[in-house]
Amino acid sequence: MRIDPPVVRLLQRVAAGAQPESRDLTLRRAQSAATMRLAAFPPGPDIEVTEHTVPVADGDIAVRVWRPRNPQTPVPAYFFLHGGGWVLGNLDTAEAECGPVASLVPCAVVHVDYRLAPEHPFPTPLDDCLTAYAWLLEHADELGIDPNLVAIGGASAGGNLAAAMCLALRERGLPQPSLQVLDAAPFDLTPMPDPVAAGEPARPGLSVAEFNMFARHYVPEAEAAVNPLVSPLRAADLSGLAPALVVVAEYDPLRDQAEDYLAALRAADVPAAGIRVLGHIHGGWVVPATVTHTLVNEMRAAALRHAFAGTLVGPLTPRLIDRLATTEPTPQPA
Repeated sequence: MRIDPPVVRLLQRVAAGAQPESRDLTLRRAQSAATMRLAAFPPGPDIEVTEHTVPVADGDIAVRVWRPRNPQTPVPAYFFLHGGGWVLGNLDTAEAECGPVASLVPCAVVHVDYRLAPEHPFPTPLDDCLTAYAWLLEHADELGIDPNLVAIGGASAGGNLAAAMCLALRERGLPQPSLQVLDAAPFDLTPMPDPVAAGEPARPGLSVAEFNMFARHYVPEAEAAVNPLVSPLRAADLSGLAPALVVVAEYDPLRDQAEDYLAALRAADVPAAGIRVLGHIHGGWVVPATVTHTLVNEMRAAALRHAFAGTLVGPLTPRLIDRLATTEPTPQPA
């Protein structure tokens, strides 16, 4: 493996302060939050951040809105869902994915604190996201958002939820968003064969065993994982969905299914572009102040700007980039 140097440094920093991974979810969530603080990205002076509460079934969820200060007109919005395997993550663990988008597009970023498994398995997280999306459209005027210019996206588990949202909106006969942005997302939650169990060496980043564990927290019955709202790659028909940007890392165990989903979208005549980030592990480009973080954010912002301007044509032509090489990776042991 040839891993990008900033990712190597982040892995070293995490390892230096690491504690053995706990099966206690409260502790595991605290460990995850501490790790994500290494990639913190507070808002710049051009962005204001507000907190909101959205009523959902059996309670409330929090929503954080990152918005350009003093815009002259209503702004587009990027409805964003954090990662964490449907089990980890909150409004404080995705700053590096919210602030840059709000500044670069510019647009509002509406970040949703959906409820987590295993306490709240499928379909609760997806239902929370759909409810929050309806809330956004209903309150667009007071939020200073143009309800006709809203994109949906997410990272990892959040990307899965974003793809599922587009399918659910189509099922309900509701309009599609301007764009779906699917970063490092899983598209098939049926159990994956574990190469480490078959004798292959372990690799840094997300492992297949960990992914399978997260998936079973979200969907306890493996048989239910064939539901397209859980595993969008299992959908028989992807036609009529929003244009898509699919971003995946070279060394992500989810890479093949992400690229299969990209191909399936294109086969269904959905305008779709893909970025394979070379030298990176699952979600590795979130490390701030690196070339890759900047480039991926710029391309994500470019896709959003085109979507909001109505200039996405054909298969996102001119195509954004199908393969992205950044800095020269440092050779790593196989």
